[in-house]
Amino acid sequence: MKNLLSGLKNVLGVALRPGSYLNILYLLLAFPLGIFYFVYLITGFSIGLSLLYFFIGLPFLLLTMFSWRIFARFEGLQAKWLLKETIQPDQPIRWNEANGFWNWITSRLSSKYTWKGLVYLLLKAPLGVVSFIVTVMLASVSGVLIIAPFIYKFVDYELPWGAISTLPQALSLTAIGLILGLFSLHIFNGLAAVFRWLSRILLNTGPKLAAVE
Repeated sequence: MKNLLSGLKNVLGVALRPGSYLNILYLLLAFPLGIFYFVYLITGFSIGLSLLYFFIGLPFLLLTMFSWRIFARFEGLQAKWLLKETIQPDQPIRWNEANGFWNWITSRLSSKYTWKGLVYLLLKAPLGVVSFIVTVMLASVSGVLIIAPFIYKFVDYELPWGAISTLPQALSLTAIGLILGLFSLHIFNGLAAVFRWLSRILLNTGPKLAAVE
């Protein structure tokens, strides 16, 4: 009995946890950010590589690298604020400690964080698209079902077993919508957990850290 109550608490309590809604915000932001990173990086690499012959490409590629390091740090902050995952970025040599431009550059080029961050940013686009589609689709369907009692007189709810024309029928849709909404929140949390795991292994250079409470 105790295990049953605990299971029901986990299933139903997802709607009361603020983290569930922070996860939704993260998933919605992942789509535009992922597309931006992908377009920016592909454009930067294309221009930089095409200009290497004219000796302008190398500075352009280095600028692209510094940009994606900034983006990776921003993603680490997002993971901290929205996913509640503590991320520790690398600490490359500062300019006043580098003893020369070459040491300053190589400290970043040789950092695993630089290249893991690039992988993370490139993965953000396809994962962001999938997350956005799933989030918007499930949230929309749940919402339309939940508000059925208020709009069924103005909107045609055509279902396989017939149209919704009475308040009791509309209330039954609300019940279905609430169940679907709870199920959707668990899916959203699962998608966010994928991003949390990727952030932990690709954006964290420190030891394994506990999630932020």
